[in-house]
Amino acid sequence: MKKVIVIGAGISGLSAAIYAQRSGFNVTICEQHSIAGGMCTSWRRKGYLFEGAVHWLTGSSPKTVLYQLWKDTGALSDNVPVTCHDPFYSVEWEGKTLNIYRDIDKTAEQLLALSPEDKKVIESLVKDVKTLEKVEMPVTDIKGVKTENPKRMSLNLLLSLLPSLPVIGRLNKISCKDYTSFFKYRGIQKLFQFMPDEYCASSLLFTLASLHSGDGGYPEGGSLGMIAGMEKTFKDLGGALLLNTKVNKVNINNGKTIGVTLESGFLEADAVIVTQETIAACEKLFDIPLKEKWLCDLKEKISPAVCTFVGIGVRAEIKISPVPVWTLDTPIKCAGETINEIGFYNYSGLKGYAPEGCTALTTAFMGDTYDYWKKAKEEGRYNEEKKSLADEIIRVLCVKYPQTEGKIDVIDIATPLTYERYTGANKGSWMSVMKPGDKMTGRSGFVKNTEGLYFAGHRLMSPGGMPVALVSGRTAAQLVCRQFGVTF
Repeated sequence: MKKVIVIGAGISGLSAAIYAQRSGFNVTICEQHSIAGGMCTSWRRKGYLFEGAVHWLTGSSPKTVLYQLWKDTGALSDNVPVTCHDPFYSVEWEGKTLNIYRDIDKTAEQLLALSPEDKKVIESLVKDVKTLEKVEMPVTDIKGVKTENPKRMSLNLLLSLLPSLPVIGRLNKISCKDYTSFFKYRGIQKLFQFMPDEYCASSLLFTLASLHSGDGGYPEGGSLGMIAGMEKTFKDLGGALLLNTKVNKVNINNGKTIGVTLESGFLEADAVIVTQETIAACEKLFDIPLKEKWLCDLKEKISPAVCTFVGIGVRAEIKISPVPVWTLDTPIKCAGETINEIGFYNYSGLKGYAPEGCTALTTAFMGDTYDYWKKAKEEGRYNEEKKSLADEIIRVLCVKYPQTEGKIDVIDIATPLTYERYTGANKGSWMSVMKPGDKMTGRSGFVKNTEGLYFAGHRLMSPGGMPVALVSGRTAAQLVCRQFGVTF
C-alpha cells in the first residue's frame, strides 16, 4: 500500500487525507498544533466559546454542489442543524437600524423606503444578486484520473452560467468602496461596508447572492464541530493523525519525493501533500526553492487577508443579534489604525457558547497590521498594546450597552502573530484579498519536475476560504490517484 503524508490538519489537509485514504492509500497527517483544524478553529476562555472561523458557510445548503463534499468528509451531515440568522448584518444610522436580510427583495424594500432616490441602483443590485445566485463553485475531476463517481461540468450548467459572466466582469473591475459610492444615502453605503473597501465588488455581491439562494448558514458546533466530524471520518477510515508533529523539511531525491523530516526523525512516503499555507511552506520546507511558476508568482501577486480578532465574554444578556454596527463618538486605535465603527457577532441563543445568562461576542478588525504587531513584539510592548486595545473596546461596549459595565468576564485578542504561531501561515493570513482587476486564478497544486509532491489549501484559488480548501484537498487526492493509477 502506497504511503501518503499530508502536512497540516486544516480543512484542506483533512479533505485530502480522507479522499486519499478512502481511495486505498496509507495516509498520515502531520499537524504542528495540539488540535486539528488549522485556521478553522474556535477556542474557549473562562467558560466562553469564541468562534474564530465559520460565520457563514458556503455549501451549508443541501441544494448546493459543495454540500455533498462537506458530507463526504464528515464536516456536515443531515443531522447537523444549520442556522440561517436573519438579519445577516445590521448598522445604526441616524436613529434607524438598517438590515441586510437574506431575502434580497426584503432588503431592497427597506432600502427603497429609506431612499427612493436610490431606486435605480437598488434595482440594479437586486438584478445582479439574482443573476449571481445561480453561480456555484465548480466541483469536477482532474484530467486523466479514474473515478468511481465522475463529476463533469454539464452543458446545461455552463449555459445557465452565461448570463453571470458580464456581471462578474463588471463587478471585478471596481472596488467595494466604488460600488457603495453609487448609493446617495449614506446609511446604505454604511450597510454594505461589511466587506472591506479594497475588495472587488464581486465579493460583496456574491455574498448577498449566496444568502439569497438559501445558502450561507451557520452549522451547529461551528468550526470545532466541523473539524471533529472530519477528524472522525479520517480515523474511522484507518488514517493516522499525528498532533504536535512539526514537519521541518520535505525530502526530495533526484526529482522524487521520498518523505519528510520531523523534529523527531524521518517519515518515508511515496507522495507528500502540503496543505500548510502555501507561501510559508515554500519558504520553510524545501532546501532548494521550487521553481514552479505558479508557486513563484504567489508571493508577488497575492495580497494576504489579515485581521485582529476579538472575543468578549459578558456576564449579562445582550439579545440583539447581530449587534448592529454603530459609529463611535470617540474613535479607537487598533495597531495604529483608526477605528470609527464597531459591531459584533452575537452567539446568544446558541448552546455552549456562554454560561446561562451570559453572552459571547466576537468582532474582527480587518487590515494588514502584521508588521505593526511584529514590531510591538520585538520592542517588548506587545502585551501592553493588546491591553490598551482591550480597554478601549470594553469602554465603547459599556457605553453602548450599560448592562455590561463591570461584567466583562474575559476579553481575548488574537493578532496576526497569534494565527502565525498556531498555524505557520504567512502573516497569519487566512484568505487572499481580491482587488479590482484581479482574476479568479485557479492553481493546479501540481509540481511538474518533482514526482509525488502536491499542494492544497486556500491559496490555490483567489480569494480562498473554506470551500477552496475543501475542493483543493479533493483535487490533491486525485493527483495522487492519477500518479499511481488508482481509482478515486
